[in-house]
Amino acid sequence: MGISDAAAGLVPALLAPLCLFAEVPEGHEMWSRPVSLREGVEMKAMAVKSPRELKAFVVRIDLATPGIGFTATERDPRWGEPMPDYTNKVVLIDTKRERTADFMARRRAAGVPLAVAVNSSPWYPWDCGAAYRSTYGAFHSWNVSDGVELSHGKSPAHGAFFVIYRDGRAEIAPSVPPSRTNDVAFAFCGFSILVNGGEPMLPGRAWGSEGKVQPPRTVFGLDAARRTLVLLVVDGRQPGWSVGAYKDDVFGMLRAEGVADAVEMDGGGSSTLVVYDAQNGKPWVLNRPSEKGGRRNALNFGVFFKPVQ
Repeated sequence: MGISDAAAGLVPALLAPLCLFAEVPEGHEMWSRPVSLREGVEMKAMAVKSPRELKAFVVRIDLATPGIGFTATERDPRWGEPMPDYTNKVVLIDTKRERTADFMARRRAAGVPLAVAVNSSPWYPWDCGAAYRSTYGAFHSWNVSDGVELSHGKSPAHGAFFVIYRDGRAEIAPSVPPSRTNDVAFAFCGFSILVNGGEPMLPGRAWGSEGKVQPPRTVFGLDAARRTLVLLVVDGRQPGWSVGAYKDDVFGMLRAEGVADAVEMDGGGSSTLVVYDAQNGKPWVLNRPSEKGGRRNALNFGVFFKPVQ
């Protein structure tokens, strides 16, 4: 099955020149062509006015860049204890929630020179407004950070995983074979695989109803050679800025970036894409999170580069 004509028509619009956005920090400009953040990292912002208003942000990372390294939210010291501030039922602590920009700042303060950070896997609890109160997060499926399992009793046999192995190879797959789990350095489970071998896996116009605003989206993608990691965040739920993307919109963006395999990660108010602004010495949130101030996410992922001797 191919990507629809509607999506194909959207791609040229995505690449059209942009005006400056008032929300961008002083001294920064928006761009439609890739801008190099550093060796191995390019970033791009895209704007669409028709058929609906969209703002999307892409970071492309060359996984073969010398000195590249990865990090993610680690187990909380209270891992395995019941969450003390969630009483609807017993939920065991996996991680401590943290805004993506704060994750970057914390890791950099610890000596890990993060260049890029993004939210990743879905998490809970959500009911009764717990997402706005709880200190901690737990995961619906299997997640691994730096070779350590984060999730309690979850299986890598079924899901939609972005995986980085200890030898640096990356893949997007519906499962991780038991024979390979010990070789996993990082694994993040998303909602679903969106693209497999260049073909969309979820054909159709919308995640929701036509004419309705859509949630923000976070997508991890790989090119066919599995050498380039594409991080895509599309803002949503913000009329006048970005009303959100339908499936065909996302497929068109991914195709324009040469993505062969892609997985949908946590979205909504969680969607946050951050790069390190060396000029001003602080994290720079590229997109506009729909949750005011940015959401504290249970699992953030970061890419850094060590000096090569």
